[in-house]
Amino acid sequence: MSHSVNMREIAKLTGVSVATVSKSLANKRDISPKTRERVLAACEQLGYKANPLVAALMRSRRLHSTPASQLTLAYVTAFPTADGWRRHPAPIFRQMFAGAEARAHERNYRLEHHWLFREGMSNRRFSQVLEARGIHGILFAPLLDADISIELNWPAFSVVVLGLTPSTQQFHRVATDYYQSMLLVMEKCRQLGYRRPGLAARLQTVKRLEYRWEAAHRLAQQTLGLATKLKPLIVDEWSGQDVGRWLDEQKPDVVIGPVLGRLEELVATSGKRIPDDLGLIGLLVPRAGDRLTGILQDGEIIGATAVDQLISQIERNETGIPAHPITHTMLGRWNPGRTVKAV
Repeated sequence: MSHSVNMREIAKLTGVSVATVSKSLANKRDISPKTRERVLAACEQLGYKANPLVAALMRSRRLHSTPASQLTLAYVTAFPTADGWRRHPAPIFRQMFAGAEARAHERNYRLEHHWLFREGMSNRRFSQVLEARGIHGILFAPLLDADISIELNWPAFSVVVLGLTPSTQQFHRVATDYYQSMLLVMEKCRQLGYRRPGLAARLQTVKRLEYRWEAAHRLAQQTLGLATKLKPLIVDEWSGQDVGRWLDEQKPDVVIGPVLGRLEELVATSGKRIPDDLGLIGLLVPRAGDRLTGILQDGEIIGATAVDQLISQIERNETGIPAHPITHTMLGRWNPGRTVKAV
């Protein structure tokens, strides 16, 4: 198949504009079926390099069936259970899916959830299932396990990853700017009068985010005149004993971390009153106006942006591991909340 044929040649043969050719190939809704069929026929005649959308529509045409109005994108999760991402205390996972699903619908695509470990299948078998279903675009949900290894048949797919995970850093990613978010938190702590802000997080989370929270926390301690000898609490798993000992020994005046769920419960049972005795700042605040003070990650926008990136790759027929992976980051926003002391 020739790679020299371009949209201008397709437009000339069919008597339409280049924009119409582009919209036909992207399956836009404002192009009539008759025009789209004429453009696809010209693509086949001239040997235009087909992307998965063209191939799917042409396949339907040859089978004398109604062309599919949508292509399916796979939203792949790798939680321990199929619905783990739906039940997680942090709503960011569900928000990302909602934003991605809405944007996919706007672009005339369908987003379908697939669990990586379904029926214990291997990565190879998982790839085969997606290929058999005609799915060429994968949107990976954030991976909780920083050490997980995933080896799909990458040349068959266009891939975008949500969040940061070392094992998928070779792909294009869309994530919160975790480093900027922590710097913003530390500056807010200084403005609120806190001088001993302490970071608490699980080791897997710190590793998954490529140590960006911890790095920004250490830098801000030094540059903002805050306590530099206060050690962060980094644990394998949360326990009341570890949290209590850390609070007693390090004496933070505000705790910063992914506090929703277990960590917040342990801080609350330590006997500290929030925010009178101890401030609490979340790095995953559910929504604007929430009672929890901290960082808003705007999961819906992150999900929508990731789908735009994925569809662009599909329409350019870019598959496999990119030579120059790009990470798109979105700035975290401050939610005042009610879990820190008033100025």
